[in-house]
Amino acid sequence: MAIGALQALGKNPNHILIAGVDGTPDALQMLKNGKMVATVFQDASGQGAGAVRAAVSLAKGEKVEKVINIPYQLITKENMAQFENRNQK
Repeated sequence: MAIGALQALGKNPNHILIAGVDGTPDALQMLKNGKMVATVFQDASGQGAGAVRAAVSLAKGEKVEKVINIPYQLITKENMAQFENRNQK
């Protein structure tokens, strides 16, 4: 949606800071080009593993927290290189 917002704003949205979620390759390219200020890496593997751990615990009759926090990571131009390879798998 952030890239769609950029497109809707036109060629010169310098006065508006755009950030998005999911850390897609297109979003990383927009970061690299200076069009976006940030995106977010949502750890799908971590989310899946957390869900499975919770399901196993529930199946065993154990108590599980109502909210299971799987941390996300903010991606900016300064740290984006460490996320570029994740999208190429």
